[in-house]
Amino acid sequence: METPKTKIAVTLYNLREHCKTAEDLDATLAKVREIGYEAIQISGIGPIEPEIVEELLEKHKLYCCATHESLPNLLENFDAIVRKMKLWNCDFTALGHPGNDYWSENGIAELAGILDDTAQQFEAEGLMFGYHNHHTEFAKCATGKIYLEEIYHRTKTMKAEIDVHWVARGGGNPVKWIKRVAGRMPVVHFKDFAIVDNTPQFCEIGEGNLDWSGIIKACEETNVRWYSIEQDSSFGDKDIFESIKISFDNLKSMGVE
Repeated sequence: METPKTKIAVTLYNLREHCKTAEDLDATLAKVREIGYEAIQISGIGPIEPEIVEELLEKHKLYCCATHESLPNLLENFDAIVRKMKLWNCDFTALGHPGNDYWSENGIAELAGILDDTAQQFEAEGLMFGYHNHHTEFAKCATGKIYLEEIYHRTKTMKAEIDVHWVARGGGNPVKWIKRVAGRMPVVHFKDFAIVDNTPQFCEIGEGNLDWSGIIKACEETNVRWYSIEQDSSFGDKDIFESIKISFDNLKSMGVE
């Protein structure tokens, strides 16, 4: 299908409990489309054949703007990932989480090498590869820099997929980080940040404490193509489908098309 004009997408990781089988995915994509979404990021779904996923994307007129992959899958099944992305007409994937073995000076150098080598392989296929951060990367390493700084300093071909919630939870400034990776971020992850009973919480966009006017302006100024909503879990007693509708509606009310 044609690439939609909208910038708003939703990450299926939010809905992973509703995407375990082809039948689940079919029903879930119908609900996603009914809310108004035209684009999705595929991650966290069950072991469903890529050809079936493609049929469901066509059925529900949804565009796949990105995917997530694990590090073992990237290293062991690169060719299959490329085939899948091209089947889905998707030009961007990212590492969702590298695991916990790389948070040392030597480890971060090893990880950066793996990331940039992988990015170069994807680039040779006409595709892009990026890195999705959590708050872990905001710890300082022996160089005095935080790990996320080291990752982007040591990589040249790899793209970015900044997650604004995790930046804030790590003590960073989402607006500054969006601007810091200007020119290398096709997809950004949106979820809001709330404090409830002294505990950080994921919440719907516009319902927490993040500076959305500043974040959206920074994304516009740096030509971020896709705003992918990834609220890892529902907020309070809301159903997750209710949560992704609130985020969609609030982004629309903020002027995001």
